[in-house]
Amino acid sequence: MPGPVFHFKQFRVRQDRCALKVGTDGLLLGGWTDWSGVERVLDIGTGTGVLALIAAQRAPAAQVDAVEVDPESAAQAAENVAASPWPDRVRVHAMDVRRLRSAEPFDVVVCNPPYYAGEAASPDERRNLARHHAGLTFAELLEVAGRVLAPEGRFSVVLPLGREAEFLGLAAEHDLHPHRRCRVRYVPHRPPKRVLLELRRRHGPVQEQEITVEGDGPEGYDPAYQSLLSDLMTKF
Repeated sequence: MPGPVFHFKQFRVRQDRCALKVGTDGLLLGGWTDWSGVERVLDIGTGTGVLALIAAQRAPAAQVDAVEVDPESAAQAAENVAASPWPDRVRVHAMDVRRLRSAEPFDVVVCNPPYYAGEAASPDERRNLARHHAGLTFAELLEVAGRVLAPEGRFSVVLPLGREAEFLGLAAEHDLHPHRRCRVRYVPHRPPKRVLLELRRRHGPVQEQEITVEGDGPEGYDPAYQSLLSDLMTKF
């Protein structure tokens, strides 16, 4: 989704100065995350600000803090927030989230994290920071989430399916355990490539789901995927 502006039903995202653009993984995470009863949200690595703005739309009582280490991306995210219907409820912080300290815990922490370990790095240093562990490791991300999450809070992430076991092993060290899990297929009849996870501080049965992006619905998308994003995407 590389265009300079991405239009949603209730807001728009300019992304020409951002290292990473609006993509399917982030949209899935925003659409799938449970925003019910939320008053405080932390979006780690906000990029364009898209997840923070989805949170503001889906959780109308929430205050949203969005953190971004790349100055240009943070500046554009702040501009996107200022142009949105919710400028008074979303704050963008240009900072390293590892330095974050908060007097009040967060009900939901959400992150579309850098996870391309073992793959070729991009020659673009800003894109490399956003996509690879040069910026934030899983262990560091989980330390932050474990530190700022409310006792009954939820931590939502999207990951490559092949790195799920590694992530959950580290999460357990911070007393974070899977509560919901959704495998993602991009196309039918192909193996799932991604997994959406919701972690909480207590053990319990895991709610299992699976979703496919492409399908036989209008515009070539699966009806369940369209339903997930129907209040967000102009094409649905």
